[in-house]
Amino acid sequence: MSYEFNKEAHIHTLDGTPLHGVTTVLSVISKPQLIPWAAGMATDYVRDNLSLNIFSDPVRFEALLKEAKSAHRKKKEKAGDWGTILHKAIEDWVKSGTEPDLKDEQKVVFEKFKDWCKENKVEFIESEKHVWSKDMWVGGICDLVFTMDGKKYIGDIKTSSGIYNEHFFQMAAYALCLREMGEHEDVEGFVVINLKKNGDIDLKRADNMKLNEEAFLSALKLHKIIKSLE
Repeated sequence: MSYEFNKEAHIHTLDGTPLHGVTTVLSVISKPQLIPWAAGMATDYVRDNLSLNIFSDPVRFEALLKEAKSAHRKKKEKAGDWGTILHKAIEDWVKSGTEPDLKDEQKVVFEKFKDWCKENKVEFIESEKHVWSKDMWVGGICDLVFTMDGKKYIGDIKTSSGIYNEHFFQMAAYALCLREMGEHEDVEGFVVINLKKNGDIDLKRADNMKLNEEAFLSALKLHKIIKSLE
């Protein structure tokens, strides 16, 4: 079968037919922590932009409320851009040793990541590896496959505020795909590398691959049911 990835549309296909994206599948999992965060973004926006005379102008006041409603989306997009640039810098460095032209926070974080790799004697095998499965009918892009402490891991770089269960379910999907592809069948666990803007690195690993694989397969089943009802 012929696998292709449309970067612009971010669609994985097999023989021209779209696959279910791994991250799209996992969107069926509720993220209750995002609700208070979004509410906080709206509150902060109103606090920062509120003025006494705005109450006498209904049009301006309505516009303020509308902008506050979408404040969390704009914050997420800005954070996403920051993370995308850092991801690309790490990909280039892993693949070719290219030193990126980064500034300020991103440069600090990148250098801390390099230091972490050196301290833990990390050896990279894959970076931005495209994976797919005919049996599950899914496709995705695996951030990293590497060795550390004598074991082979699938790694995922995150620049989000925390580490969540879905991150391990995501890597479990990649492991299932790689197994079907006949590659890296000796992976022994998953590692989330959470890079913070202040330069801190939060690391969490999971060795119970089977449990995480079962979780992804459950999410995939629900996702397919929902799609069938649309």
